[in-house]
Amino acid sequence: MIRRLLVAALTTGAVAAAACGGGSGSGSGSGSGSGSTTATSAPAAQTVTFTETEFKIDTPSTTLKAGSYTFDVENKGSFPHDLHILTPDGSEVAGTSVIQPGGNASLQITLKAGTYMMKCNVDSHAARGMQGTLTVN
Repeated sequence: MIRRLLVAALTTGAVAAAACGGGSGSGSGSGSGSGSTTATSAPAAQTVTFTETEFKIDTPSTTLKAGSYTFDVENKGSFPHDLHILTPDGSEVAGTSVIQPGGNASLQITLKAGTYMMKCNVDSHAARGMQGTLTVN
């Protein structure tokens, strides 16, 4: 019990919480420790699905909130595709490898507020329409 409270206190950086939690009963001490750890943990990544076909990238929304994401990319087209996320100056933030028809890939990304370009880098796919903008608030 005391060890759990000390671990929770060290995890949250609140040494005072360990002193206060030491006088609590076992039921409330356990709940406080796990609640503190959960409150300070990084939020789970949200999942956004991108569907690629010739020559289009579809996603439920092109406006996202700043935070961590898992981008699931499905190639429902007849040709290989990929997905790359870039800043306005053209710096790549993240990208997938080439995804064969019927395949999928995922990437982890943390987005700050701003505007990003999404595009397929295979051959001339971006020039043929496989590009778009993501707005992050």
